Amino acid sequence: MDLRAFAELAQRERLCLGCTGRLAARLGYGLGNHERGQALLATRAMLAEAEDEAGEAPYFHGGTPAPTSNECGLCEGLCGEVAQLARLVLDAVEGVELETFQVGTLVDKEILVREKELQMASGGHGEPLKSQLNREIGSRVAGVSGLAPERDSPDAVIVVDTRYDTVDLQLRSLFIEGRYTKADRTIPQTRWPCRECRGRGCERCDGSGQMYPESVQSLVAGPLLEAAGASEDKFHGMGREDIDATMLGEGRPFVLELRQPKVRSLDLAALEKVINAAAAGRITANGFVWVERPRVAELKETVCDKTYRVDISCDPPVEIERLKKGAQRLAGKVVEQRTPTRVSHRRADLVRPRRVESMKLLSADGASAELEIRAQHGTYIRELVSGDGGRTSPSLAKLVGAECRVEVLDVLHLHLEET
Repeated sequence: MDLRAFAELAQRERLCLGCTGRLAARLGYGLGNHERGQALLATRAMLAEAEDEAGEAPYFHGGTPAPTSNECGLCEGLCGEVAQLARLVLDAVEGVELETFQVGTLVDKEILVREKELQMASGGHGEPLKSQLNREIGSRVAGVSGLAPERDSPDAVIVVDTRYDTVDLQLRSLFIEGRYTKADRTIPQTRWPCRECRGRGCERCDGSGQMYPESVQSLVAGPLLEAAGASEDKFHGMGREDIDATMLGEGRPFVLELRQPKVRSLDLAALEKVINAAAAGRITANGFVWVERPRVAELKETVCDKTYRVDISCDPPVEIERLKKGAQRLAGKVVEQRTPTRVSHRRADLVRPRRVESMKLLSADGASAELEIRAQHGTYIRELVSGDGGRTSPSLAKLVGAECRVEVLDVLHLHLEET
């Protein structure tokens, strides 16, 4: 499209200078759209003068100015509201710790449809209105606040709804990796919504919405949530232990996600001390380091053998030599484990092969025994001992010919160094 056609389109549709310039955004390198619109119409007027056709450029001849943005037949005033929209953004980020940001906008659908029609009529040389608004609002915000625009992974994505003059502030989550140990046999790893009310709060859960009042997650996340001014947290563990099992040794790796954080510069070493002092004797959390979101998936996909210590009961009592032989027969064995009865209501009914690397009898008195077991990830240790009514085969109970049950379970070590 030539300059005459651009100018005629702008005149016919009563476009403001910003929208006029945006239609020809691929022309006039280095100019803003308002400047480009002025330049385009001025050039058209000069060409009309040269051809003795001044009447063909009424915006510059005959005293008719280009429409203001409020009078524009396309943007309906949006091109003139950049300063106001930028102020909304600045108000939204006040008191929030950021270094980088990205602006996005929502624009009335009818404007966008009309714009597409005009862009097609002008030969596709234009820039979308939303792109112009994003750039100009972002430039003003950066100039006032000192924040740096960032496209790839900004601290905040700020979406301005130009239809209602509202702002949606989307803050990038913080991710903290660490390890926890658990000595308290009464708390789960993560928050567990009440089965009766599904988290809403009821008489059964005393209004907490939780099956258990505390968890490893709540004990670790509490001080971090407060320090970051975050809205919520999510706990990503590398597997989990049973509620009544301890997690000992070097601990279990986890990543804690803090969502919508208003403070990003946390003193992780100091917060470790706060957490461990408050939860002394119940859990510890150590080795905090900053990580990025992909670490969550990496952690979830990491598998390793685990070593357990279990105290078991036997009914009727079993001779020590028979227990020892039963343990030896399971060592190096691949067992078939159908989803245990105790979790079948929430997990798929599958048969999973799992390898038992070793099983050692540490002590025994006939009616009870202490074992140390190393097994492949995902092995159900309680069912490996009990057999779960034949759902795990072979099992220690089957091999020794008695009912065997795990009374105490400790996770001693995760063999991460070998993965």
